[in-house]
Amino acid sequence: MKLQLSALVLTAMTALCATAANGATAQVWVAPSAQKVRPQTKPDAGSATAATLAAAQNEFESFHVVVTGAASRVSMRLGSLDDGQGHVISNRDVVLYREALIDVLKPTGGDGATGRWPDALIPDVDPIAGEKRNAFPFDVPAGESRAVLVDVHVPQSAPAGTYRGTVVVSGGVSAQVPVTLVVWDFSVPSTSTLRSSFGLAWNGPCIGHHGDYDCKDFVGESALRSRYVQAALDNHVSISNPSMTNPVTQGGLETWAAFDAGSAPFLDGTSGTRLAGARLTSARIMGSAATTTAVAAAWGKHFTAKGWHDVLFDYTCDEPPATCAWQELQGRIAQVKAGDSHIPTLVTTTATQAQQHGITGIDLFTPVVNFIDDKPDGNYPGNQRGTYSGTVWWYQSCMSFGCAGIGGQYAAGTNAYGAGWPTMAIDADGTRNRAMEWLSFTYDISGELYYETTMAYYGGNPWENEYNFGGTGDGDLFYPGTIARIGGQTEIPVESLRLKLIRDGMEDFELLALAYRLGLGDQAMQIAKGVYPRTFHALSSPAALESARAELAKLILHALGKQPPASPGPAPANDGSANRTDALGVLPKGGCSSGGADLAWLALPLLGLFLRRRRAICA
Repeated sequence: MKLQLSALVLTAMTALCATAANGATAQVWVAPSAQKVRPQTKPDAGSATAATLAAAQNEFESFHVVVTGAASRVSMRLGSLDDGQGHVISNRDVVLYREALIDVLKPTGGDGATGRWPDALIPDVDPIAGEKRNAFPFDVPAGESRAVLVDVHVPQSAPAGTYRGTVVVSGGVSAQVPVTLVVWDFSVPSTSTLRSSFGLAWNGPCIGHHGDYDCKDFVGESALRSRYVQAALDNHVSISNPSMTNPVTQGGLETWAAFDAGSAPFLDGTSGTRLAGARLTSARIMGSAATTTAVAAAWGKHFTAKGWHDVLFDYTCDEPPATCAWQELQGRIAQVKAGDSHIPTLVTTTATQAQQHGITGIDLFTPVVNFIDDKPDGNYPGNQRGTYSGTVWWYQSCMSFGCAGIGGQYAAGTNAYGAGWPTMAIDADGTRNRAMEWLSFTYDISGELYYETTMAYYGGNPWENEYNFGGTGDGDLFYPGTIARIGGQTEIPVESLRLKLIRDGMEDFELLALAYRLGLGDQAMQIAKGVYPRTFHALSSPAALESARAELAKLILHALGKQPPASPGPAPANDGSANRTDALGVLPKGGCSSGGADLAWLALPLLGLFLRRRRAICA
């Protein structure tokens, strides 16, 4: 059979090609942020050569610029985006990251894969210390691909409209990548609506950066830890133990000075994050033993005086009976409540287990995601959300891929059970890393817990080995950004691509939550389930995510009585516009009415709305 390429395909392939300095042909193309670009990932006739984004004010959006080699000494820059009317997005709001590859030696669960995966994000100019790093230049071997994440934060003050700019690729290959950003006429908050409590071991950064298990340089290590907390907060993730120091002894002796020095900026919203005014959404009572009445009273009194009590909680027991016996749990709860009856108690268990053991007084039930809606062969098949009353948080664990080295029925990780769940594994599809927050909306979950963010720091070199408990990347969302590794003068946390995907999920939740508060709950729920139907169907596509966000934005704008911004208009030449979807989405058939929803609802906490289950007004 004689094969012929259509003119369209030939044009698209030609658009992807750029001439390298040595006369060979390299390709420069664009991929969506939820796609992971591995060395073997190749462009095709449908690959875009221009980026079209859409975001709310105070929201981040990103995309990959990919070079498929050979090409040597490649650099990239995007100076700014502007709307042609004097409004510019630049400086700290535009960051380019070279995506370093991590070698996965063991597949994560039944659907992971060995080989090299992108994860560590080395910035060109980091947004924490503002220092030039060694992201560029880099080489691309023949027949392989390397990606740069272009990350844009839309300032709160940026007027709605269309902003344009160009990513300039230089060095061994030359290209210009047009960028079009549509800014929607509404904003998302700096402090996340979906609460989170992610762990950071007291000596994790000390070990990863300096091999110092005792954190001997207290002042320097405290400053380094603050950079980790800041980086997490700028990704809508709250480190719930921001300080290295425990300010209260078991007997109730208080020394708050060091704690306040390190933590107050993050609890007050004065830490200088890119998300202006961002506050932690959780802070846990510190200490390795059970919280005593004296400890709870001291924490409650201090946090009340500082205006922080709304984020305080007690991690009363983790996965009983593994870390505390059921018979002692009721006493632990009583101790906390005797010290301060308003401090919530958190236990990672199910309502069914607590009831079976006669436990009362748990304020924050926090089951593993599998136990909210399990597969037919699991312990809790079907949607269990109705067995819980009040506020529920949840978490994902190695049960999402099989807990190697742990034992039990979920340990295999190679069968059908250990596939399809939301996960933070490196060798998983990017849409699975972004799923948890969409599912939080669907299942009426108010907070997300995660045990640690520097776990790999304890197992040697995290740049070389990220494997823990059967998963590559389990318990680890950062890399130690030492001067020797990334250059500059200040050591910083290097963010992971997975952390950015969690951040994107957090922002997706804000769109769903805003639609809910505007009385569009049914529509938001339908959209969310269309992207991620159930807990174990957490695999989606970048196109589905972008389409859902666009649909949510249009619903929100309509409910607010605002017009969506005009379409970007004719795209610059060679921008792959034939393959681009409309950034604004399509209004559902029949339109939507806010039903006269009072915008004062926007000021109410989402939790109260969830509990009242106020639903749709959209016709």
